[in-house]
Amino acid sequence: MARGLLVSYAGYPYTPSSLTPDNGLANLAGALLEAGHDVRIVDYGTLATMRRLFPEELSRQVRPLAEKMLGTGDAAPAPEQLGQLEQFADHLEAYQQAQLQQVGQELIEEVSKFQPDFVGFKLWNGDGFSGSVTLAQMLRAEFPKLHIYAGGPQASWFNKTIYRRTDVFEAIVCGEGEATILALAEHATEQRNLRDIPAIVYHQNGEVMEVPRAGWLDLNYLPVPVYDPEVYPAMAGDEKIKIIVLDDSRGCPYRCGFCTHPVESGSRLRTASAELLVDRMERIIGDYGISVFRFAGSSTPGSLMYEVAKEILDRGLDVQYSCFGHFASADPDHFEVMADSGLYAIFFGLESGCQRVLDEAVRKGINLAMVKETVQKAQQAGLFVVTSMIVPLPFDTEETIRESLDFVTGLRPDSVPVQFPGLLPGTPWLQQPEKYNFEVDTEELLLVGLDYKIKLLFPPQFWEAPPYKVNGMTFPEFTALTMKFAQALDVAGILTGVPDDMALIAKCAGMTAREFRDQARLWCLTGDVAGMAQMAEQANRVITSGQPGVA
Repeated sequence: MARGLLVSYAGYPYTPSSLTPDNGLANLAGALLEAGHDVRIVDYGTLATMRRLFPEELSRQVRPLAEKMLGTGDAAPAPEQLGQLEQFADHLEAYQQAQLQQVGQELIEEVSKFQPDFVGFKLWNGDGFSGSVTLAQMLRAEFPKLHIYAGGPQASWFNKTIYRRTDVFEAIVCGEGEATILALAEHATEQRNLRDIPAIVYHQNGEVMEVPRAGWLDLNYLPVPVYDPEVYPAMAGDEKIKIIVLDDSRGCPYRCGFCTHPVESGSRLRTASAELLVDRMERIIGDYGISVFRFAGSSTPGSLMYEVAKEILDRGLDVQYSCFGHFASADPDHFEVMADSGLYAIFFGLESGCQRVLDEAVRKGINLAMVKETVQKAQQAGLFVVTSMIVPLPFDTEETIRESLDFVTGLRPDSVPVQFPGLLPGTPWLQQPEKYNFEVDTEELLLVGLDYKIKLLFPPQFWEAPPYKVNGMTFPEFTALTMKFAQALDVAGILTGVPDDMALIAKCAGMTAREFRDQARLWCLTGDVAGMAQMAEQANRVITSGQPGVA
């Protein structure tokens, strides 16, 4: 039997979504326990972490300026505000680095008490990468013989590149970890060689070795995730917003230009059965009293979610949930049944309101007439409909951006998250940048991308510029267009910045989506832990009682 400690440190919680339970870690814990191993999860995505990473004194100083900035709705701070913000940002960075050292000492104490054979880090971006590396290095210095592995999104995307930054991880898992974690547990107890473990990279004698993937997992045989506080201490009390994520599908056949899902989980769509998914909902309700869920699949077929909805209704379950949808597979005639079953919010990737740009830059295989019908039918069924946009896209011009704005303002979805175009490893955009109107230093981008940090107090055009251009524009230039587009939607009365999970949290907390968005921005921007904690407590009362919130 092996003992494993699973660690997730993502840095400061930038959104309420950062406080939801980590289904990936819960899956890994379930796999280890089923195989007879012992495991504990150390998840720093908590209110306690938010509290410790933002000093109260700075919170009081930042709040008046933050309220002024958010109140005006401007895309950029005024010139006289920039100096103040830079001082606040420097203070916050120094404070958080000092706190990280304290976190490391506490983690060392946890390892001393639990005595694991291995520690597995889930790597995120920004501080979630650099902070995790720091914590791993502190453990390595204290426990030279401890096996330390890494997985998670950043590991799937950057894998071998990570070894150009650090050699602290003995092995890096590339993709799904539920099977690999068992093999690593055997390695940690000297029962298996790294060279025999599929889907990892590792270093040996100064050389980086790669073991090919043996195949993808059947989602009908995933382990039962574990959220017991004895295994997952962060689940005690109201440290987390207890909406449970369910793995309904993985893999994506669409190969959208910007998307990493085929990199993480393959290009073949794999789904769990509707019966099994509702079985899992029933088990979560029975074991933890939690009746609010989010389905994780990014390309879940509409037919599967319809079958899930019918299964929920057949069993008479009282649940609320949100999910992703895809315009190519959604059947508008199914939305009423889905809403009756407890579906509250659904997220669709739209990305552009110009058909030519959509076809050339995104390649989703959808048409705008299909989008209109789908959104209208979903709203008529009472669903909260989210349609994301990327602005500017490759090949966008002033005219096509105006076309997109006109389309979305005519469509009037319930929320429109607006993102700037990002380049990530393995995506068509980065594999063929010239084809998609990008100019990029790929090698530098990979290194910068490992720990690229969001500047919490600033809009994107004031972040450090990564080494790429789109349509000839630099990062400050094209992110300014992103913010301008979002502003125009707000002026038109269309909510921005609320994806499906945040809409669902808002409902559970008894807040409108707009009120929740505005308050959440202020809570996160100013380190208002008291406000976030009150919201989390209100939401959890609904999540664990089955009583509907006020929307």
